[in-house]
Amino acid sequence: MTLVPTLNRQPSRTPTPTATMFPSNTPRPTSSPTRARTAIPINSPTPDFNRLSTDADVTPPPTWTPPPDDPATRIDDHYYMHRPIHADFTNWIDRTYPYGATQGGQLQTHHGVEFINTRGTPVLAVADGRVVYAGDDQTQQFGPTTNYYGRLVVIEHPFTAENGAPVFSLYGHLERVLVETGEPVIRGQEIGLVGDSGVAYGPHLHFEVRVGDATDFGATRNPELWIIPFGGFGTLAGRVTDASGAMLYDVTIQVRSPNLARYAFSYADDSVNPDPVFGENFTLGDLPANYYDVSVTVDGRVRFRRMVYVYPNRTTWIDIELSP
Repeated sequence: MTLVPTLNRQPSRTPTPTATMFPSNTPRPTSSPTRARTAIPINSPTPDFNRLSTDADVTPPPTWTPPPDDPATRIDDHYYMHRPIHADFTNWIDRTYPYGATQGGQLQTHHGVEFINTRGTPVLAVADGRVVYAGDDQTQQFGPTTNYYGRLVVIEHPFTAENGAPVFSLYGHLERVLVETGEPVIRGQEIGLVGDSGVAYGPHLHFEVRVGDATDFGATRNPELWIIPFGGFGTLAGRVTDASGAMLYDVTIQVRSPNLARYAFSYADDSVNPDPVFGENFTLGDLPANYYDVSVTVDGRVRFRRMVYVYPNRTTWIDIELSP
């Protein structure tokens, strides 16, 4: 395949918000047969952030005021993409198999994210661009093997990464492709339908962001750092290290507010890329702006704990260093 000519790119802009690898010769599904379908929670009161909470100690005060924006937690975001699924459907990212995770070693390290929806749900372009590939991957390889994504669409966008390289979005496992290679598309346009073609358990959209080379399985970035958060929601991102500063793989991070408990996972290995702007090895998106008790427990012992405020409409950074 020959990709269409590179787009005339615009300067970077921010739009208005509206474990172990399986053998390389053995494809594994990019989704789990069972799913947690928990609706996006609403905002909540905050615990007293001057002391650490426990399971029995999360009673919020009567009133609270968000802290002033802390520059130490702010990084230059690049939220240039909208949701690939309409708000009438499940348009939040599945938390059981996020970018860089393996579902506890059950699946291959994930190079994208999942949007779990029924077969035939419309798939939308996340931003304006031009289709550089539309069809199946029987002969043109985009994954570790051919026929990995099944029917897919790849779009090049008119913005670039921090190094000036082109940015692509990939939409895999489609039931039908509704666009053609070379076709210009606009944000929100229907480009395909959710399916389970290729190597997949059940219907879902597999979504990736790639930088530099649309066909390179090793060129992915974490989509949670590109997709605009819901209004009033934010993303928590950070780095999990030991006392020497070495990155730690596949660590479970618990993130709690009084009525919300979520888990994040540090990347399972170095087969996925951190974002050069962030250098993260975990993210947790779609968090209502609030105070959260962030902790890591290993073998029954708390190795890290800190209260952090997740700011709305941006990424909040945290460094997690596990105590010896």
